Amino acid sequence: MEKQEISGTKLNPKILTVVVMGIIAVIAVVAFVSTTGFFTVPEGAGPVPNDPVFPPVQPSEITTFVDSGDEVELVDGKPVIRLFSTTYCGHCRWVSSTYERVVKEYVDAGKIVAYHWEVDIKDDTLTPIAEGRIPDSEIQVFRKFNPMGSIPTFVFGGKYVRVGTGYERQDDLVAEEAEFRAVIEALIQQAAE
Repeated sequence: MEKQEISGTKLNPKILTVVVMGIIAVIAVVAFVSTTGFFTVPEGAGPVPNDPVFPPVQPSEITTFVDSGDEVELVDGKPVIRLFSTTYCGHCRWVSSTYERVVKEYVDAGKIVAYHWEVDIKDDTLTPIAEGRIPDSEIQVFRKFNPMGSIPTFVFGGKYVRVGTGYERQDDLVAEEAEFRAVIEALIQQAAE
């Protein structure tokens, strides 16, 4: 195949086609990311170390969860704590063991009811059995507080909600744990009032 000369430059039509298709693909990816928020950091994603705007969380502070304005959801007088995740989500895997350790402590003390729904396999990882089905009531909670279906989604007491991790950017599971405890303690106090 002959090369075509344009403005004194020889261009190979196959290379030109590949370049144009690459540009179109990049535009499509940018459009997807900007309209879906696929790679955005969730609002209130948390502090950066030594950042005066977002100081590190203290155990008594709630900074990355949003107050939904709803009343505290209780079962048998205990706040209901939920994490919705998937088995393939790296962010979920990063925070899951910390979440599970904290909520198990409170469940064992009889202070809360907790779930960790892995939505792709329909299992509550806090139980010894594989459920194979998420109750409709739990799916409604997930959709109510996160209509986009993003993960991880935390719904603590139906009152405090967060989509995404709060401190993964800083690789700070200590701050995650502190805030989980702060929210749970606030819910326990509100349930007692």
